[in-house]
Amino acid sequence: MFAVLIRALKDRWLSILIYIIAMVGLIWLYVAIYPSIRDSFANMKDLLKAYPESLMKAFNVDINNYVTFEGYISSEMFSLFWPLIVIFVMVGFAGGAIAGEVEKGTIELLLTQPISRLKLFFGKFLAGLTTLVLFTGLTVYSLPLILKAYNIDYDIVSFNKMAILGFLFGLAVFAISMLLTSIFSDKGKVFFISGGLIVAMYAINILASLKENLSDLKYWSFFHYFDANNALIYHKIDSHAYWIFLGVTLVCTLLGAFWFSKKDITV
Repeated sequence: MFAVLIRALKDRWLSILIYIIAMVGLIWLYVAIYPSIRDSFANMKDLLKAYPESLMKAFNVDINNYVTFEGYISSEMFSLFWPLIVIFVMVGFAGGAIAGEVEKGTIELLLTQPISRLKLFFGKFLAGLTTLVLFTGLTVYSLPLILKAYNIDYDIVSFNKMAILGFLFGLAVFAISMLLTSIFSDKGKVFFISGGLIVAMYAINILASLKENLSDLKYWSFFHYFDANNALIYHKIDSHAYWIFLGVTLVCTLLGAFWFSKKDITV
């Protein structure tokens, strides 16, 4: 199983490294421009007030958040762009884990190895889990190091909470994608269905914020539970987020492992 894990990481190490470097670089850019944003807060506050309140709420933007760095980086980075990259990384990894092997015709070679299908599945899963830990840890905890360079105060608890929340979110997305890659032999279908599901969740969350009579729809969206503002500013994670993300992970992982163990694979 660990041989599968190492091989999977070797196959994807370059793309993983590129994603991490690009994200850390972007975070650095946002940190670098924060002092000027902070100094011109009054002007920005007037500008943001011009936007409809419902629209600001839908995109999780609070004018007063820009007073602190945690509120600023939450609104500008962790409420949308960071989870979007996590989705790209985890769906891409899962799509190539099994469906990609079928497309390339290399799955037969893997199945001839003295290892059960379950161990093969969980070897791939652990490789994705390792990728998620590396991406989350290196991007989130790059912030304290960068902030020190700019003499910006921070509370490490904020980043601890963000790392936990981001990991749980990425884990649930990855588990769904691993289920899909076990079902389909075409990684394009894995990307399309996973991406469509995530886009639908995002749209549902926005719609629930804009329409009061549809507010209950938000409970069907991962983005309702992925509250970066709450984690970074108030050091809180909704208890339901643990149940939802871990529950989805458990169910999808078990279903994916079962499906792959019974799947008739033809190349």
